[in-house]
Amino acid sequence: MAPKLLITGATGFLGSHLLQAAQKRWHPLGTYHRTTRRNAQLFFGDIDNGRVDLTEFSETKAMLADVQPAAVIHTAAITDLDFCQENPDDSLRINMLAAVNLAALCSDKDIPFVFTSTDLVFDGAKAPYTEDDPPTPINIFGEHKAMAEEGILTAYGDALICRLPMLIGYARLGRQSLFHKMTAAFRAGREVPLFGDGIRTPVTAAVAAHGLLQAAGSGFEDDVNTAEIERAVGHLHLGGRDSISLYEMGLLTLQILGLEDQLAIPVSLLDTYSGQQATQSLAARSANIALDSSRAYELGYDPPPLREQLESLLPAAWRTQASADPQIEPGTGAQSEPDEPSK
Repeated sequence: MAPKLLITGATGFLGSHLLQAAQKRWHPLGTYHRTTRRNAQLFFGDIDNGRVDLTEFSETKAMLADVQPAAVIHTAAITDLDFCQENPDDSLRINMLAAVNLAALCSDKDIPFVFTSTDLVFDGAKAPYTEDDPPTPINIFGEHKAMAEEGILTAYGDALICRLPMLIGYARLGRQSLFHKMTAAFRAGREVPLFGDGIRTPVTAAVAAHGLLQAAGSGFEDDVNTAEIERAVGHLHLGGRDSISLYEMGLLTLQILGLEDQLAIPVSLLDTYSGQQATQSLAARSANIALDSSRAYELGYDPPPLREQLESLLPAAWRTQASADPQIEPGTGAQSEPDEPSK
């Protein structure tokens, strides 16, 4: 029988892709909290699932004892930067305390534990960032993720912190990701303002999910084997191979679709989210937070070129003409979270 994999936040943007990918070699189980029970039933189908408040230690402990997973990937989080900035107590409970408590419970049973962190733990001053660079967050979300990283490794030295880049793709349960909104606007002929002065190393949510599954139990090989592999521990970056801005990614999307470049409008992230303008209700955004993921590449994580990933998201039926090779020089960048609207 396939080993059990517990995925927290399984109805979220990343969690849903992870749940889908895990069915090939795992027996996945998913938790959710804010999703309605009706939507959860439609979403999960015959996959084992349950509503859990991960901020309640006793409830989480009972759930873990009942499920007895072979590995855990913790994706549940509040990822809206401005919400976290306005509601720091909620962010602290969910993005930090719940993660540390779950890691400690996994430590008690020596269950492989993977925590999904973010490139937003960095301030953008000295990219590309390696796993050895210390976190330098500039907003509440990044601060609480960095605190969670430290707390998790204190509670469970064999845990794995996977820092993820900007994720692209499509959400489920009626939600719209940034990429979804951008692509829909382009196809409707509308101009879209996109950051041109911040750099990320994006991958699709599906590529990130594959990397997380490799890290959780396959030893970066094809077969799941949580008992005998030499587990990856500590920090690991799962960024893509292309350092690119959101504006540049918009241009590349337009080229694939055969649409006019003028639909993408470059705007300044630093003008929008400067330190002077950032307030309690508006989280500051980091500029160049490209991840150096060479350590993961050496282990076997192999994200395709960004153009190839984008083509997988853009059906041929959407394209108005044969697309030419991209004429983009990556490196003058922008950033946004997956479910955050472009500014």
